Amino acid sequence: MGDNQEWYNNKELYEMFQNIESEMYKLRQEMAETRAIIRDYNGLRQKVEDTSGKINTLMWIVPVAIAGMGLLFTALNFILR
Repeated sequence: MGDNQEWYNNKELYEMFQNIESEMYKLRQEMAETRAIIRDYNGLRQKVEDTSGKINTLMWIVPVAIAGMGLLFTALNFILR
């Protein structure tokens, strides 16, 4: 190869840059979609954590309430005899 010989002509370089630009645009769109999906996932995860906390609270409140009602009814049964 001589020193004056070009590897690519101007048209080929222009087409390559156009292709790269198009690929970068598509990549930016995919990245925006990915960010939106991650944001939605994080929101859902927070809701799951909140719901899990509520369920854990109910898991100890319900048995305590049932036991308390049993004691109340037992006491009422002895009082009202």
